[in-house]
Amino acid sequence: MTLQDQRCGECRRLLFKIEPGALSGALSIKCPRCKAHNTLRPQSPSPKRQERDGKDGQSAPLLQDPPAASGPRLPRHPQREPL
Repeated sequence: MTLQDQRCGECRRLLFKIEPGALSGALSIKCPRCKAHNTLRPQSPSPKRQERDGKDGQSAPLLQDPPAASGPRLPRHPQREPL
């Protein structure tokens, strides 16, 4: 049994670990660190097919929507003016 890390799309904080295929519906979770809203949905099943580069189509079982915009984004660590 391998658990997958699910991280915040904004700050990459670990939100939870989940077993592949365990999510059957949509899940919305608010990051306790940056307060971004993360929505996770199960990926629709698709038949395996050969990719153009010859590798098989392996993809993550969950899709993560980008966090909702909550206003203008400011840099976390603004650059200081040179003296």
